[in-house]
Amino acid sequence: MDFWPIEFEIEDVQIRDGDIVVRWNDHKTSSFLPLWLREQCPCRVCHSDITRETLMDVTDIPVDVQAVQVRLDDKGYVVVHWSTDGHASCFNPGWLRANSYDGWAQAVQMKIRPTWDHNFQIPDFDALQILNDDDHLCEWLTALDTYGLTLVRNVPTQSKAVLEMAKRIGQVRSTNFGTMFEVVSKPDADSNAYLSVELPLHMDLPTRETPPGLQFLHCMVNDAKGGDSVLADAFHLAKILKVEAPDVYETITGVNYSFKNRSLICDYQASGPLIRLDEAGNPVEHRINTFLTSPITHLPRDELKNALEAKHHLLHMLQEERFKIQYKMGSGDMIAFDNRRVLHARTEFFPNTGSRLLEGCYVDRDELGSALRMLAREKRRLKCG
Repeated sequence: MDFWPIEFEIEDVQIRDGDIVVRWNDHKTSSFLPLWLREQCPCRVCHSDITRETLMDVTDIPVDVQAVQVRLDDKGYVVVHWSTDGHASCFNPGWLRANSYDGWAQAVQMKIRPTWDHNFQIPDFDALQILNDDDHLCEWLTALDTYGLTLVRNVPTQSKAVLEMAKRIGQVRSTNFGTMFEVVSKPDADSNAYLSVELPLHMDLPTRETPPGLQFLHCMVNDAKGGDSVLADAFHLAKILKVEAPDVYETITGVNYSFKNRSLICDYQASGPLIRLDEAGNPVEHRINTFLTSPITHLPRDELKNALEAKHHLLHMLQEERFKIQYKMGSGDMIAFDNRRVLHARTEFFPNTGSRLLEGCYVDRDELGSALRMLAREKRRLKCG
């Protein structure tokens, strides 16, 4: 069940040029297509109160369905009588406002995700507050969704504490590294992460059709020399690249690059642009990793040359200090970041000078979106009383 507090009342509703047009008490208007609104009918014939899923077969609705009468009932809800089968629908003003798709409404609903550079101060939060209070949880998740990077302090330095933090968001995603993995120097390493060498800026698991969305790295101990964390915003890199080298930008957003792991126990392969754009041309994910690449074999010679040169241009830009922040994690620190937005790296560390152990796990982006919407739903419920 969802809740829709009525923050703006409807002053008038009418049929205009076939659309259902609502005028709000803040002087804004919302127009709704008849077919769109008919498909959203919340009545118990069309929609289940139990499963919260649609019951009707939407193909039974004629695509030319029209509203023949509209009115406001005594609660201020919009009642629409339809041209077919005598059906009537009743819509909550709070729901109509939240789902308006006019230009002004889209601007209100649009999420702003500012990009960041070397001057960025990582938003930090306290683990116990996140675990015990939904308001603090909401603040943490909002920052993670907005900036793609957060720092959580005072996470208990006990094994699997990272899983407890991640599960505050949703289900943990298992991979070939397990549900949880340790970042520690290993003699029989099956990933460069398990060596003590410097790791370049990268995303984890670009070899997957859909790489993990969120990554959590919890520092158990880090008193060895070196081993600093380095982070960069791929969306900021893309923004600068588009201005400084538009031809390179066009290539790395339009060409599919190949990735493959070389594990003894699995063989994952995937491909994609180094920066993927949405339908509006905005960056939505990167797929940058230099140690899990595989040969590009699908391009003609000249296009291949252009793709490789564009990749090298991008990688050289990534080495510039203007894009990077560096932070040495201490015991109890946990960084949580969007693996498909934020690149992470590690400076070389020296095991003979001390210990370094991190525990990590992944959560899909879907879980973050779901958690934020559930928290918002609860706030709406409290407003409704």
